[in-house]
Amino acid sequence: METSMIKRRNSFHSTTMTAVAAAILSICMPAIAQDCVVKIGAVGPMTGGGSSWGLADKAGVDFEAAWTNANGGLQVGNRKCTVSVVSYDSQQTAAGGAAAANYFAGQNVHAAVGPIPSPETTGYKPVAQRYGQVNFAHSFAKDVITPKFPLAFAVSLSPHVWGATVINAAKDRFKFKSAIVVEPNDQGGIDAGTALVQEYGKAGVKASEEQYQRGTTNFAPIVARLMGMKPDAIEIGPMPPGEAGILVKQMLEAGYTGAFGRLGGGAETILSMAGGIPAQKAFYWIELAPTEDPGIRKLNADYERVMKSKAPDNTLFYPSQLAAEQLLHAISIAGTDQDGDKIASALRKMTPESRYLGKGGWRGQAQYGINQQLAFPVGMGIIANGKKEVQRRIDVASEPSKP
Repeated sequence: METSMIKRRNSFHSTTMTAVAAAILSICMPAIAQDCVVKIGAVGPMTGGGSSWGLADKAGVDFEAAWTNANGGLQVGNRKCTVSVVSYDSQQTAAGGAAAANYFAGQNVHAAVGPIPSPETTGYKPVAQRYGQVNFAHSFAKDVITPKFPLAFAVSLSPHVWGATVINAAKDRFKFKSAIVVEPNDQGGIDAGTALVQEYGKAGVKASEEQYQRGTTNFAPIVARLMGMKPDAIEIGPMPPGEAGILVKQMLEAGYTGAFGRLGGGAETILSMAGGIPAQKAFYWIELAPTEDPGIRKLNADYERVMKSKAPDNTLFYPSQLAAEQLLHAISIAGTDQDGDKIASALRKMTPESRYLGKGGWRGQAQYGINQQLAFPVGMGIIANGKKEVQRRIDVASEPSKP
């Protein structure tokens, strides 16, 4: 009996001390990552002709979440939190963009990377604003960010920023005097196409627009029309990568010998569909990051190590990772992932910085009336006579918050 009582006392003492120790540890140490979850969204077209855009966007966000988790989680207040990604296929439509913001609201997501084409962004912004969601859009829309939507930020830089540099370099290299910009006949295509026509015009190139129905899978009638017009260059920047790949392939098969411009990202997808580098006599494109920079090479290596696969070919992956990195930093500063106003305020006070590209900045005041677009370097790629040339790096200046 006495032995039994002693055992019970010892057991009680041991249990009590364990509980006290656990309590002390819980006070003195931050909670482990599994005790809280930070949600971040990824939105873009993940099926159809624009799928390589959306999947690259998602890959960038997925990687940033996985890298953060592999390095102990995200510090939010006195806790270390696991980062979870919620994605939505917005299908290149305004309705899809609105549906994405509604879905995120139901999932308690208040920060996201995307949307991508302008129609998605148009549908997304008002719904996201209503639910207090911060986002980094990739769109080239002329109103991708405005003072009217203070929670909307932009990551991919439009032709207004780099157009003159890239087009003048391409014109000098390939000696073209005329160009036709091929674009879908919707807001996304027209906004991007109009901007590119203006940039070609500034470079002294006679440019016009040719429209088609988004979702087209056979461009034979358009190819015949373009061949008859005999432009020196065909600009396919506004087209989804999958559709642009079909057009380039059919143009080459028809005997076109002029230059192709891809001032809209996703050139790798197009090249893979159209015979690769050896098939191109003259091809130039914007890289949404300086992909030959040592920092980007490090990013590719980190992706392969963490995700156990190679980084996506579509270079929209790089600004997507960059935007996700800034959002997570802002969430950490704000101390919450559930208050869009606090996250946006933290972003505005930050000096954007990438562990791969170093310090960047904010721009957009002169172009959009609000300084909420990331300013980091981009690159320019050139293929001449079936051979890829050394990439050109284009640095992007930040702007003061007031012009």
